[in-house]
Amino acid sequence: MKPLNVLVFVLALTPLVAYAADREVVKADTKAAFDKVAADVRTEMTGDGRYTYVKPDERAKVEAALDEMSRLFEANGSVDRMDKATQVKLFNAQESINAILTLRDRDRLVCERAAQPGSRIVGTTCRRYGDLEAARQSSEKFMNERAVTPCNAPSCTGH
Repeated sequence: MKPLNVLVFVLALTPLVAYAADREVVKADTKAAFDKVAADVRTEMTGDGRYTYVKPDERAKVEAALDEMSRLFEANGSVDRMDKATQVKLFNAQESINAILTLRDRDRLVCERAAQPGSRIVGTTCRRYGDLEAARQSSEKFMNERAVTPCNAPSCTGH
């Protein structure tokens, strides 16, 4: 399944690049272009966005890295004007974002090999991370709602 809005940062010494599902390359090698990509990432981390399953502590790390990248662009204007040490800082901030967003991408496929129920035949089953996480959250909510709670009603205490 091809995602509609993939935000993958790629830095090869000079250009900061984001790829979309249609493989159109959007260069984010200037402050203005980066600001648009950063806004898209922030939008995708909210509501039903692609990165909605980013945990709060990871979200803080992504925000901090985006802010650092923004400061680097503010100070230099574009990747072309950055010295090598600044480019390395930009690359490291970008990689920390990539690691978190790749892990929490709701469209990422998670596959496992296991025997199918009622069979000894091993098969591969793949599901989207978002589907797995939604099922996990739904199960957790169900268990919390059905948790045993102390009963204070007279019928429970025998009085």
